[in-house]
Amino acid sequence: MKWSESQRAELARQYARIGYVAGERWPAPPSELTPAQLLALLQRVPDGAGRAGYEAALADAGQP
Repeated sequence: MKWSESQRAELARQYARIGYVAGERWPAPPSELTPAQLLALLQRVPDGAGRAGYEAALADAGQP
């Protein structure tokens, strides 16, 4: 997966917004997602939802 610098910055912002704490081990996103799809998925996770919100979003990754 090829990420632009702006996409990397947005990824970091989204993880911080949902509550990722540096050093925690969260499940990896599905490898078939493009950077844009992963960012869109993370944008649907509520602020501060943490790992549970992230995992719920991953579970729904292929659904509208």
